[in-house]
Amino acid sequence: MTLYEPEAHFATKSGKILVGHDAIRKALGALIEGKTHFQSRVVRGVTIGEIAQLYTDFESPRVDESGKIVPVHNNAIEVLRRQSDGSWKLIMGILMDVNKNGAAISVRQRRPEDSIPVTC
Repeated sequence: MTLYEPEAHFATKSGKILVGHDAIRKALGALIEGKTHFQSRVVRGVTIGEIAQLYTDFESPRVDESGKIVPVHNNAIEVLRRQSDGSWKLIMGILMDVNKNGAAISVRQRRPEDSIPVTC
């Protein structure tokens, strides 16, 4: 949880807003316990003073119901604040789905037929 400021906000794919370390830890607990390996790539980033906004692609495998390993792709918009020691911490993250064509769909535009099933 050291990546997040204490009162960070995190929007899940369902649109629920989680606030603070405890809530975010609960949501990410299964990923942490499962030692999920993510590969991420910052597609675009903008920094203005002490604030940075990133658009990030994430890829991670998951095991489906049949035991087959399936690649999972997600996108996120993340906002970070520079800390007094020069490091950066997340203050807001919005997890987005990716449709079958690889295009990001915001949590408000998401349709079940466009989603890749993801277990978190």
